[in-house]
Amino acid sequence: MTGLNEANVRRRPSVKGSHKLAMGVGDFGYSLISCTVATYIMAFGTMAVGVSGTLMGIAIAIGTIFDAVSDPIVGYLSDNTKNKFFGKRFGFMLFGLIGLIVCSIFIWAIPTDMAPMGQFLWFAIGLTLIRTFNTLYFTPVGALSVEISDDYNERTTIQAVRSIFYIIGMILPIVIIGIFQNKYTVYDDAGNVLVPGQFSVKGYIDFSYVAAAVAIVTSVYLFVMTFSNVPRLNARYMNETEEKSKKSLKQVLFDFFSVLKNKDMRQIIFGYSTAMMSATLIITLGFHVFTFTFQTTTTQMYTLMGGLLVMTIIGQPVWMILSKKTDKKKTMLIGLIVSLCGCMLLFIAFLMRGSINKLIQSSFFGAFVLLPPLMIAGMGTGVLYSMPLAIIGDVVAKNSRTQKGEKMGTYAGMMTLAYKVSQALTQLTAGVALDLIGFQEGSTIQTESVSASLGWFLCIGIMLAVSVGILILSKLDVDKEEITRILEEQRNA
Repeated sequence: MTGLNEANVRRRPSVKGSHKLAMGVGDFGYSLISCTVATYIMAFGTMAVGVSGTLMGIAIAIGTIFDAVSDPIVGYLSDNTKNKFFGKRFGFMLFGLIGLIVCSIFIWAIPTDMAPMGQFLWFAIGLTLIRTFNTLYFTPVGALSVEISDDYNERTTIQAVRSIFYIIGMILPIVIIGIFQNKYTVYDDAGNVLVPGQFSVKGYIDFSYVAAAVAIVTSVYLFVMTFSNVPRLNARYMNETEEKSKKSLKQVLFDFFSVLKNKDMRQIIFGYSTAMMSATLIITLGFHVFTFTFQTTTTQMYTLMGGLLVMTIIGQPVWMILSKKTDKKKTMLIGLIVSLCGCMLLFIAFLMRGSINKLIQSSFFGAFVLLPPLMIAGMGTGVLYSMPLAIIGDVVAKNSRTQKGEKMGTYAGMMTLAYKVSQALTQLTAGVALDLIGFQEGSTIQTESVSASLGWFLCIGIMLAVSVGILILSKLDVDKEEITRILEEQRNA
């Protein structure tokens, strides 16, 4: 690349800083709701409501798989929608956020005296609706966040900003939900805890009202600040070559899955979805492990999980800067290697849990011995919240000379589908595993065998997921200079 071209690449950004911030704020409200459901629904169902692990795993998997199936349809419809007012993306985003906010309140308000099968159906239907509205927002906004800019580094910056706010939305419930739960903690006459607050449904319901209110405010801010991009994007869409004939659903699905013919797409989506299994396992079983395997208190547990997620945020500017100095693939692999190191340290801590539990019981700060491995793992895993989607934009650019029509929504939808399928399988496996190891739903006490099995399953699972993800992503072939040159040609066309 010539020095002139490099200078052109570094010229003024095409997206206002306020618009980048607004996209992040929008993701914060979305994340606050969706991540609260994803993080707590297994613990809520098995510990507070008393549904079996297998039934909860099936209910979560049904919602996730239905969500995954809807991704190709939403991605295709988003790519091919023509609306002068909303453009391709904003109509889907608005409808998705409204539905998500409404359903997020009802999922937690499950009648505790309902029959087990009724509770299962409540979760299955509720999670299916929530996941569907997730798709209606997340797939179009993922496409919008990439196509809104035609600059290689700016695309990475946008994803980093979104990731920071998204992860804050993950952290906030963990940091403050204990306040809502502790209100319902049951003590004996001596002040000892009989039933921790996380075993009561009321704390979750109270927090859902707060999350919904925050999401309404952030959604309004997102649309007010970014809606001015619609005319510019509509003008760009008008210049694109589009297929004139209407397609059947069968053809839509065929075209959607045909993106897997692209080797780079296969590497990024399968590597990403495999590595993210580690995050799904932490979210699904982390509260079980820290409650029973490491015997932490509610406050200690939320402090540990908060430390993990805080480092996920702190890592975002690090990965953004590193990707500019090297490239996105190398940055992603470095991040995953860091994550693997943290997972290995957590496994060592698990093997030493006897001594660690004595520290935890003797002092509140004794639990902090678990912070270093969790923070290292969180730092590394954070690379998965920004780099993969930015790389998807590069893959689209790489193939723009040969493909017809707008494909960003389709590509983003395929990546979301692969992640959600892997997420569903992981959650289902975790739910079945709870029953197989003898976990007692709704009980505040578990046997030593169950406590140990929880730790083995979590530690081995996350190390395996990250390792396989590294292996797959190492074969990705996306060159920074080539993509930068293509984007420069598109900008000057």
